Amino acid sequence: MKIYSGDSIPNRAGLMIGSNKLQSISVCIPVHNRTYDLRRTLPRLIMAANSEPPVEIVILDYNSPDDLQCYIYDTAKSGHLSNDNELVCRRYTGRDYYHMAHARNLSVMAASGAIVVIMSADIYPAVGFFGAVRAGVAEYSWQYDRNYKGVIACRRDDFVTIGGYDERFEFYGPEDRDLHRRMLAYNGDGGVFPSGLVKVIRTPDSVKVKNYRLSIGKREMAKRMSIVFKENITYNVMVANNGRKWGQW
Repeated sequence: MKIYSGDSIPNRAGLMIGSNKLQSISVCIPVHNRTYDLRRTLPRLIMAANSEPPVEIVILDYNSPDDLQCYIYDTAKSGHLSNDNELVCRRYTGRDYYHMAHARNLSVMAASGAIVVIMSADIYPAVGFFGAVRAGVAEYSWQYDRNYKGVIACRRDDFVTIGGYDERFEFYGPEDRDLHRRMLAYNGDGGVFPSGLVKVIRTPDSVKVKNYRLSIGKREMAKRMSIVFKENITYNVMVANNGRKWGQW
């Protein structure tokens, strides 16, 4: 396992993982105070990764105040991850609260795989998922889940080209729809993950929104962020964060 903090991580983009010639996949999971969810999902993610390596699991520790670092270290020591796969943890310390788009962008910036899969701590893939990702990205360039649209797979280079997530999406909201809209314009229709390959553990909405800058509910967050989404549609924004630095450590 590799643990990095701040700018200490080397530029690893484009490297292959292990000796397997299959396209490498990085699963990008930003976490802030959600280790209780990750304890339930990471073992299942590792099981899926071991069945179809090479897979890099990137945990973006967004200054998490809980026991995330200890849990990741213990997981790495357990030896459950096969040698063809890798577990990477990178820590960001610039904020004491969660920022949706920035955290997701950082998780992709920390990834080295040619393909990135963006997930959250309460989601895990079933066995067979990574084979479907490789096939789907080869055919469609990008994929998403019909039920959980926050799960998206695409080429890392394409994600960077369209500007990643718009970092005005500070809170929970339509940030995924905005990314889909721009990915659609750039690469055409995306593929849909086969049914049953994306699983979710149920977490109350009150828990999901408690770590943001403002103490407001999920509905109010979505309402505020919909203003950004509508503005991007009105002005036909195809590259997010244009003229602004994004994914910064």
